[in-house]
Amino acid sequence: MNVLHAAVVLLVALWSTAACAAERGIGIFTIVDGDARVLRKTTWYRLEAGAHAEPGDIVDVGERAQVQIELPRGTAISALGPALAYLPEAKVDPKASPPVMLMRGWIKAANTAKAPPLRLDLPSSALRIDDGIVVVHCDAMHAEFFVESGRASLLTPAARGKEQAREAAEGEFWHKSGDRAFETDDRPSQAFIAALPRALRDRLPALASRFEGASPALPAGREITFVEAEPWLSGPARRTFARRFATRLADPAFRSAAAAHNVPEWDRTLHPERYKPRDADATSPQPSSKRQP
Repeated sequence: MNVLHAAVVLLVALWSTAACAAERGIGIFTIVDGDARVLRKTTWYRLEAGAHAEPGDIVDVGERAQVQIELPRGTAISALGPALAYLPEAKVDPKASPPVMLMRGWIKAANTAKAPPLRLDLPSSALRIDDGIVVVHCDAMHAEFFVESGRASLLTPAARGKEQAREAAEGEFWHKSGDRAFETDDRPSQAFIAALPRALRDRLPALASRFEGASPALPAGREITFVEAEPWLSGPARRTFARRFATRLADPAFRSAAAAHNVPEWDRTLHPERYKPRDADATSPQPSSKRQP
């Protein structure tokens, strides 16, 4: 084989690898055990193992169900239900792995030194995992996490839209309630250990190599309701979801429910009467009531 031929073969191999990676999306759902679904645009689909994760996916993991997604370079994230997570459509950092937003539930995230840092956004804070394993549990009012191995950084809001980073070392347990600041202990609480799902106590398996083919066609379900959309429309990514869910305003039930809530991006559509020009009679000068001599 001459040098030119070898170079062509190498280029074709690299192109094939890149094309394959592009087709596979940002990751693969390698475990789907129990009732789980994914929202794409405004439609719910039943989730199946082997499906490729896509930017914008909202993953709803049912009671006692488990979903695991594996990203390139060995990153794995496993969620136990009930849990609700979102894969944002735009990366916060182009050099990082796709971020994951956890609204509620349990997640175990494992990242390797070979992979870019992994960002987990929680309702009032965030975690950056460079090389380690972290178990997280949160809802709208509580957040707690345990650094099983390696290291992570806790990111909390600071002045002028910036974030304050605090290192969380291996073995540390961090927790907070409501608006209080995070507290840290040198071991997880007994309540945390007792509630920790059994599936998250062991090392996460690496299963991506079993799903080399095309993503399966997921069975489509119903459209999202306003009750399901409302948490996203009142969260930090409200504008993104207002654009995404705007087509649902064509549904009378969705529109009626939305009209009773404050979604600024939809106010002109839902309440056009508030934006009508003033009545011409009200704005034109009124004739004087004085009698002319």
